Amino acid sequence: MTATSYVLGNLLGRLVASWVIVWLVCWVFSRFDWRVALRRSRRWPAWLAVAVLFALGLGQLFGKGAS
Repeated sequence: MTATSYVLGNLLGRLVASWVIVWLVCWVFSRFDWRVALRRSRRWPAWLAVAVLFALGLGQLFGKGAS
C-alpha cells in the first residue's frame, strides 16, 4: 500500500506541476489576467503541453534510473 501511494502521489504531483507550469505560461501571455489564463489552460493545446511536460518529467525520472 505504501509503495502504491508513493507512486500515485508522484504521478499526480508531476501532473499538477506540469499543469501549473502551463498555467503560468498562459498567465504571462494573457497579460497577468488569471481568469483568461485559466480559460486558456483548459483548451486542448494546453493539455497537450501538459501531457508533453508530464512525459518529459517521467522520461527524466527513468533516464536517471531512479526508483
